[in-house]
Amino acid sequence: MNTTRATFKHAWIYTLAAVTGKMISFFLLPFYAHVLQDVGYGVIGMIEASLAFLFTLMSYGVQSAVTRFYYDRPPEERNRVVSTGMLQTAVISTLLCVPLMLASGPLSGALLGDAKLWHLLVLALLGFIFELTGTAASAILLIEQRSVAFSVNGLVRLVLGVATSIWFVLVLDWGLFGYFLSGTLTTLVSSAWFVAIAVRRCGTVWDRGIACDLFFFQLPLVPGNLASFVSRQAERVLVRYQLDLASVGVLEMGYKFPSLISLMITQPFMKSWNTTRTAMADEPGAPEHIGRVFTWYLLLVASVGLVIVVNIPAVLRLLTPPEFWNAHRIARVEVLTMILQGCYWHVTFGMYYAKDMRSLSWIRGVTSAVKVGLSVLFIKLWGLFGAAYSAALIQAVMLGWSGPLAQRKYRIRYEWRKIWLIGVTSVLAFVVLITLDLERIGAYRWLRDVAVPDFGRALAATPLGTWKDGKAVTLLLERADVMSDLVLRTLLCLPYALLLPTLHYDTRTKILKRLRALRQR
Repeated sequence: MNTTRATFKHAWIYTLAAVTGKMISFFLLPFYAHVLQDVGYGVIGMIEASLAFLFTLMSYGVQSAVTRFYYDRPPEERNRVVSTGMLQTAVISTLLCVPLMLASGPLSGALLGDAKLWHLLVLALLGFIFELTGTAASAILLIEQRSVAFSVNGLVRLVLGVATSIWFVLVLDWGLFGYFLSGTLTTLVSSAWFVAIAVRRCGTVWDRGIACDLFFFQLPLVPGNLASFVSRQAERVLVRYQLDLASVGVLEMGYKFPSLISLMITQPFMKSWNTTRTAMADEPGAPEHIGRVFTWYLLLVASVGLVIVVNIPAVLRLLTPPEFWNAHRIARVEVLTMILQGCYWHVTFGMYYAKDMRSLSWIRGVTSAVKVGLSVLFIKLWGLFGAAYSAALIQAVMLGWSGPLAQRKYRIRYEWRKIWLIGVTSVLAFVVLITLDLERIGAYRWLRDVAVPDFGRALAATPLGTWKDGKAVTLLLERADVMSDLVLRTLLCLPYALLLPTLHYDTRTKILKRLRALRQR
């Protein structure tokens, strides 16, 4: 089928905007880390954990629900699915948030230990309403595979977000208030864009029957998702009260970099692939094709995960203050969790296609209940790092439990030999790269003693060289060994791409033809 190339094409466009945005966001990371400190990151983590609770009430996601029922309706009714989903999401999210805004003082006192921070919670809740409504409206762009229009919105959001963050946080020195104000304003502009497109394309028709279908499609997932929220976010609360708020900030930093796997690979990929696989599921050869796409996804996510786990200690030492450096142990475990989570969204397609949300909810509910107990035990045993260990273990259990059940609903033909090859080689590459002694490599010594110092001196001549009396340049020169470690280990990860010809028949055939042609010459 030709849909594989189209899927990766659209996924690449979705990813391009996300990657660009995260590159600039991570460029600002050292500034945020020094301005907000670990306690500031702890406040951000607690508020984001609270918003995650509200996201669980929206169940599987309105985009997925709209996509699933869009193809069930005759062509003349499909626009109503989008408009109804958008209006329904706006109403429900507002009804959820308004009472919380009115009680923001006591809530901020309980969550953050300071009732005076109520305005941060209000800004976050407003952003939640805008975000969820815009997400529902953007479903029409995903369904019509208008990836360019979708990504242009992302780039506009990026520019606005970075500009307002720099102005509010770094220039005006508004701290946490500037951080949340920037996020709310950026989300408002982005969501207004999506809503305008959806209204123009689909109108504002409300269909009661469609609204009921969307509601009852997501309703069975609410108990399981609530349990999942408790299990995943409880670790932050446990760390907050068993340890301290600063430890929550370290935990958030450990989770920040692995989340790139979800933000830049899994989510963009599924934006393209979920629509495609739903539309083609009944076509001849679809189970084989869906299995092949999973193999390519796994290779991609394993490659990016390898780069992160190998380099995360150097990245933290380069970009953050010393109190965050120990978070690399959390990040390495979280990378595995993110990979397993991405695989989970692939293998559960059978339940999604059969609209068997009850089974998904049951699995999430049971595993989440177990995870709460594991989190309490593991945090007592291993402190801050026990939270990450429990998350990885439970995600593996969810994957192993849900996969076989989903296969009964819709049997996907997985390429098991290739899957095992990717898994084994990625683990071996990880072990080799983290145990490698770079001091014995001449390229490392050249980078440390020549290239990085030269780059630092060149950077000193730019506007960045004057920020806080040249602190950024000074840190770079002081950590030349860390920068050299980061560059060289990243380059050493590139040979993992040689696995591609082994897995892809067309690529292997082209390489062999070229080699034969060279021999004949």
